[in-house]
Amino acid sequence: MRKTSANNLPLYKFHLLEKYDDRIGHAVLSREGGISKPPYDSLNVRFGIGDRQENVIKNRATICKALGIDQERLVSAEQTHSCNVRIVDELFLNEKPPGEVYGVDAFITKIHGVALMMQVADCQAQLMYDPKQNVVAAVHAGWKGLAQDISGATIALMKEHFGCNPANILVGIAPSLGPCCAFFSNPEQELPKNFHRYIDEEKRVDLWSFALEQLAKHGIEAGHVELARICTQCNNGADKESRGRFYSFRGEKGITGRFGVLIWLK
Repeated sequence: MRKTSANNLPLYKFHLLEKYDDRIGHAVLSREGGISKPPYDSLNVRFGIGDRQENVIKNRATICKALGIDQERLVSAEQTHSCNVRIVDELFLNEKPPGEVYGVDAFITKIHGVALMMQVADCQAQLMYDPKQNVVAAVHAGWKGLAQDISGATIALMKEHFGCNPANILVGIAPSLGPCCAFFSNPEQELPKNFHRYIDEEKRVDLWSFALEQLAKHGIEAGHVELARICTQCNNGADKESRGRFYSFRGEKGITGRFGVLIWLK
């Protein structure tokens, strides 16, 4: 993943997905470039967490303008750590009410010009692209989503509805809570047994390695996954010199914004 910008808006891009810039667009945003005030400073994209609604609307408008996206074709959800995946087709777009889609944590589409956005602040945002079938997906996967295998549910739906072969799917995993900071008070009791091999002696959990193994079990090839390896808690912007400035729910004690992670077919 490399840092770049679009019309002076700071963002990051995955090397794997950049190879297809003529066919897809994608962006991992940081907390920089918006108008929200502390503790949501500055490019918060999430409604309903304490930031002023008009600030979020303006931040989203700034993002869409910088990336060349039609704001009316931006799809996002009221994420609830579920295992619910929605296909974004013309019927969905025609029936979708204004605002966020409730109870959905992953989207898939084959429609050009529709941007799928996940909103995160420690959870993993996974962007998927099948260059053979020209299908994109965006997944929100915190530890609860990983426990329910929302990535696997998304891949299964890509196979069922669009004929995607997992061996062709590329995945970019955005900055998220790293193994350095993913502490749990009692992880053996809080997490399912399949997480236990990723718990260290200090009660930290390697959610990155868990996600990579999970994707591999569903047929995603190792060379087709790009993990950012940037911990959001270590890089939450408190240190202005930090490698990347992202929101961290844990690092900022639950009062913070969410950064956007987007993918779309051009």
